[in-house]
Amino acid sequence: MKKSLKLSLGSVVVAGALGAVLLPATGASAAEAYACPSGTDTIEVPYEWTGYTPDLAGTVCVKSGTTLFATMNVTPGWQAQLKSDGSDGRTDVKFSQTSTSDRVELRYQAGRTEIK
Repeated sequence: MKKSLKLSLGSVVVAGALGAVLLPATGASAAEAYACPSGTDTIEVPYEWTGYTPDLAGTVCVKSGTTLFATMNVTPGWQAQLKSDGSDGRTDVKFSQTSTSDRVELRYQAGRTEIK
């Protein structure tokens, strides 16, 4: 099944006005929660939702206020490949799980976060 979640600043504003939850600030569980280092921004990368809680493929950290990749944490059972480190204005990370063939990709650039 192909799953896609695309977010832009406009959708976040509209969703916020409607009271929708897009990406909660907390991880799917204590085992999956990851705190990015000081001076970085956190981007959680869900692959599915269980109720109101996302199941995460991993967490990507970018240098605060930029698109420059800093570090990432990958959920056990998942692999990640850094496709772009932000030097071209976009951080792009592809996550995959070989046992299920699930894949999810994060594309992060100024004013736009896309998870598909």
